[in-house]
Order: sequence, then structure tokens, then C-alpha cells
Amino acid sequence: MDKPGLLLQSMTTSLTHSQHPYARADADWPSSADPTDLTSVIRAVQPHALIGTSTCPGAFTRAALTEMAAHVTRPIVLPLSNPTRLHEAQPADICAWTSGAALIATGSPFPPVELPRGQGMYEVAECNNSTAFPGVGLAAVLCRARLVSDKMLVAATQALAAQAPALRDPKAGLLPDVRDVREISVAVAVKVIKTAVGEGLAQVQGIPDDEAELEEWVREQMWEPRYRRLRRVDVEEADKAARGEVGIQGGHL
Repeated sequence: MDKPGLLLQSMTTSLTHSQHPYARADADWPSSADPTDLTSVIRAVQPHALIGTSTCPGAFTRAALTEMAAHVTRPIVLPLSNPTRLHEAQPADICAWTSGAALIATGSPFPPVELPRGQGMYEVAECNNSTAFPGVGLAAVLCRARLVSDKMLVAATQALAAQAPALRDPKAGLLPDVRDVREISVAVAVKVIKTAVGEGLAQVQGIPDDEAELEEWVREQMWEPRYRRLRRVDVEEADKAARGEVGIQGGHL
């Protein structure tokens, strides 16, 4: 769907080049459903996930989310538009309108929200792309991948999904916290490298086959943000390197 509604193949003049692959055949769309109304579309399609990138604030209405929760046990609702004022729905409203059933991730940070009927607090995950792309880049660099394939990106997605806190606690966030990006990146890189090797895209020889050994191989090559301790000295005590005089001969470079 775009802001005017569902993309249909009959909209030949109004569809952009990038929209054509996503347009539904008119014959597949029930005539009784309004393609311009999100609630009607949800009623007809019964989607498991709702992803908002419209920058249309409030696009995910109470009626739409109530309809979605009627068909799906744990609907995935991702209002991702930035900044916060452009979010398609507020996490607190999503929880209330789905009776606490929705799995939520947002495009901006939000505080935890209270679940209905005294079920406690729900941690709202931030759908931040920095939980995925550093691991993809790390993998591509370490194995010297000739290119980043679709399968490598799918592997990254699956590695990230496997670390979802919600798998261990239904009240936890849908995605891991960006503060854990180093550990996340290791897991993503391992899966991406294995996929690159399997596709013949890795150019480095001797990459470990065993996953535990591969993880250690990745960790050994990761950059560590460790810096030397600095000590202030007076000019008289400083050597030429500290004074920026290394390489100077006779007062000239």
C-alpha cells in the first residue's frame, strides 16, 4: 500500500517504476473491499505483519489493528517512520488495541509500555539497522566476498532474528538492543560468511568450517576500541615525535 491505498495493476499511469512489481492483480482483489482503506485491506488479506514506512502519522488506526489482532495470535506491528512525530502508531496504543498481543518494533527509541489487564511492562524494541549492517560488512571484509548476495542478506536477517529477546521472554523486545551490537555482529558475520563460502563468493582461503572455530576466527580479527593511556608532559620533557619534529632536518621538512 502507498498513501492513496492498495497498489493495483490497473493503476498503470499512477504507479512508479518501483511500484509495479508490488501491484496486485485486480482480479485477485475482492470487489467488496475498499482498496483505499487499511482496515478493509487487512480484513481481506489477514496479514501477519504490518510495516509502516509511510511517514503518515496515525496511519495504523485502532480499527485496523483491532482487525489484525482478530486474525493473528501475535501480530507483528512495525511503525518505522522517523522522527517520532511521524510514527504510524504509538506503542502504547498498539498494545491497548491488540490487548497486549502485538510484537512491536519502532523506528525511534520508545520507553517500555504498560500491558493491559495488569500484565506488566512490555519492552519496545528499536528497529535500528545498525544491529545488522555492521555484521554484514564485517563478514564481507573478512572473507573478501566478491559481492553481497540476497542469500547473504537473508542469512544476516535469520541470525538477527535468532537473537530476539522475545524468544526467551514474551514481554521482552522483538529485536536485540543496539548496545549489544558487537556480539550481534559476531553472530551475523558467522552466518553471512558461511553463506558466502557456500555460494562460492568468499575469496579468502582456509576459513574454518566448524561454526565455533569460525566464530573465534571472526572475533580474533575484529577491531578492538582500545587506546593507549596518555600522560601529559612539559615541552622540555617531550621527545621529537611528541613535538611533531620527526623528519625535520635543519629546521625544514
